[in-house]
Amino acid sequence: MTAPPPSGEELAGGVSLDALFRANAVGRPELIALTDPPNRDSFTDGLPRRLTFDQTNLAIERLAQKLQAISLPAGSVVAVQLPNIVESIVALLAIMRAGLIAAPVPMAWRRSDLVAALGSVEPKAFITLARLDEERPAETACEVAAELFSLSFPCAFGEGVPDGVIPLELDISEPIPGESPLTPSLAPGEFTIVTFDATSGGFFPVGRGDAQWLAIGLSALLEARIDSGDAIISTLPPNSLAGIGGAVVPWLLSGGTLELVHGPAVPPISAGEKGRRRHLLGPASAIPELVAKLQGSVASCIAVNRQPGGRNYDYSSVPTERMVDFTIFGEMGAVALRRRDPEEPRPIPLGAISAPSEPRGGPVVLETEVAGGELLLRGAMIPRSPFPAGPTANALKFRDDGFAHTGFRCRRHDDGEFVVVSGPDGVVTVGGLRFGLDDLRSRFSSAVANVRVASVKDPLLGERLHIETDNPP
Repeated sequence: MTAPPPSGEELAGGVSLDALFRANAVGRPELIALTDPPNRDSFTDGLPRRLTFDQTNLAIERLAQKLQAISLPAGSVVAVQLPNIVESIVALLAIMRAGLIAAPVPMAWRRSDLVAALGSVEPKAFITLARLDEERPAETACEVAAELFSLSFPCAFGEGVPDGVIPLELDISEPIPGESPLTPSLAPGEFTIVTFDATSGGFFPVGRGDAQWLAIGLSALLEARIDSGDAIISTLPPNSLAGIGGAVVPWLLSGGTLELVHGPAVPPISAGEKGRRRHLLGPASAIPELVAKLQGSVASCIAVNRQPGGRNYDYSSVPTERMVDFTIFGEMGAVALRRRDPEEPRPIPLGAISAPSEPRGGPVVLETEVAGGELLLRGAMIPRSPFPAGPTANALKFRDDGFAHTGFRCRRHDDGEFVVVSGPDGVVTVGGLRFGLDDLRSRFSSAVANVRVASVKDPLLGERLHIETDNPP
């Protein structure tokens, strides 16, 4: 039996995400830390913002104090449903600074999805926004609170917050003289952020501490060669392993600017910024189009691949110094590999994978193994235990030597590499969102008689749902 690679704590050296942010705020307070999507006012309230590290720190502090003021017990879960706007980053960091656990969820989830997933983590509070296009997420939060006994404090940013919802604002006002700031956690917690994966039967939580998140972010940072002060353009909201580990954590490690994008509105690189190194995180299929909209080259592209076979894109026409395939295995783990040839992805190796992955690379962040045709993962980025030890805990399974089961079916090659053949049985991935087929069938059948739900391949979305019923509307 091989010895396990370093744990997340050994790799991270006991540093918390909040401590990383505070160091940036002290060292470069006037640098722009966060920028809103340029089309923000077209889909939600407020004009696009550009916040310095000092302003972002003030906003985090104010929101953390607000959360403490509603007397949430330490270690409580706070659900977050926000699009890719500056409030989403501020909320994650404020929750951690207040000694709470963040549980971000996709904006595309509706009431039934939220109730099904959040019921397993028993959130005490829910942070969302008043309006997203024609939708009213704050009203949905009230409906979820009516069904979840644990959820007492729905909160929302924006205008026209409904009765029963606590209004929030992005407060960057200076501290009142004599006001005591919160003391950030200087050591990584056992769980700081919980994301959600799926089995055929439904959603289950995957909890990580700061150390595991830092291992994922370090992998992406070093493979893409994101240097201190660089800008990261993220098209993925911070509600999954890909968005948090591929953009938010590298931003905290590098201390540059995190530029958030919502939908197709990717702003061209301005003349005054053309000399600055920029890195783009986006879905693998969309990378050529996204770079074309930027109207300039980028230092690296981090192409997020969630589907088996999704790595087989030709990027020879993309103007970039480095092309990195960021292959995601649900919410369990990720492999970042720089392409040597833009037309061909590198095979994923079996065994220890370091950051960076080049020969004589750095620390080991992940170890892969294929047993019985299934991919198993172990290492610094892998969750240490189920969260919580409740009815869905058995969805996260470990072998005695610490390898975690992923459910991904693989074919092992004799040359020490493997290819992914299919995802977990009964799980469909639509536009980056994962759902359990049995769970969907159960929920559809409770509303419509004689309904049949299946998944079919889709060249753009990866998969899509095919729904039939004997009683069409």
